[in-house]
Amino acid sequence: MSNNYSAPPPGDNRTGDTERYPEVLRPPQGQQAPPYPPQQFQQHPYAPPPYAAEPQRNNKNLIIVLAAVAAAVIVALVAVFVWVIPAFSKPQAEENPAPVATSAESASPEAAEDSAAPEESVAPSEDTGADEMPAGAFPLPAGWDDLQGPANIPASDDPLYNRFVTGESSFSYLSAWSSDDTFGITKDPSTGAPMQQVAKGTEERDGDGISTAFSFFAEAEEGKYGKEPEKVQAAIKEVEAKLKAIPAAELPQHLVGHKCASDFEASTPQIREFRRAAAVVVGFTCTNAGGDAIRAVNLFTVTPWGTPQMMGVSGHESYWTANPEALEKIGNSYRANRWKLDG
Repeated sequence: MSNNYSAPPPGDNRTGDTERYPEVLRPPQGQQAPPYPPQQFQQHPYAPPPYAAEPQRNNKNLIIVLAAVAAAVIVALVAVFVWVIPAFSKPQAEENPAPVATSAESASPEAAEDSAAPEESVAPSEDTGADEMPAGAFPLPAGWDDLQGPANIPASDDPLYNRFVTGESSFSYLSAWSSDDTFGITKDPSTGAPMQQVAKGTEERDGDGISTAFSFFAEAEEGKYGKEPEKVQAAIKEVEAKLKAIPAAELPQHLVGHKCASDFEASTPQIREFRRAAAVVVGFTCTNAGGDAIRAVNLFTVTPWGTPQMMGVSGHESYWTANPEALEKIGNSYRANRWKLDG
């Protein structure tokens, strides 16, 4: 049986005949869709069932939130065990040096402002460890590290004080002071040879053109006495003996002050202890040519490496009255470094 969808012969369709053959539907060809009524797709478009995707979306968001919370908790726990707990378990270093003396000499804790010398502190527990000594530096000789010095010194975090540092020792001055080279030549008390001078003082000058107050530092002949503790200590005792033997009228020639003119009075030269050092201390008062009262302290020492040094503080009595404890704190600030740099 064959399916013949062709039109009937032309002869069978007579003229005037109004009847037409019924329209024969052709089968679909190629990719054409079957001849479904178009209104079927317009009246019944496909759509997912109402709220069908909402539970899946809500479940996905909930999983993301829970994962983020879990990650945050894990990070917090890691931070607690890695940083917080170890920080609380570490022993805290002491911050206050033990009081030893209250005289006009001592040990300074601050870092050097005008030198590359390593930072140190007063209390032994705060000193930089020996394993951190710079390459090529000379360590502090044996027998000096136990010396503590007085307690009334500038605090390590006190912004009022700075210090200049040589390769061996340090000495504080007020940070507001500027340089001052007007106080004359400093000489080695044993040889009379001029010593290197560094000084800081106030901007205000007295009638002689000298700062109203200043601190100074001098040294010469590096390593003159060697670094054996016995030889260095013997040299300091020798300086003390020479200063004690000088008549009172001649002693001002060996001290640095504000050009004492009269009323000179000095304390007996005496060896006192500093931080990792010792020095001969001479305190004195006098009146200068302008009639101003002067008060000062000079320190004569030999470093643990055998270098002669001299340092001190001098100023008008009116300045020290206006700045209580400043003279003692600056005078107490001397200390020997834990090492000295090569050269």
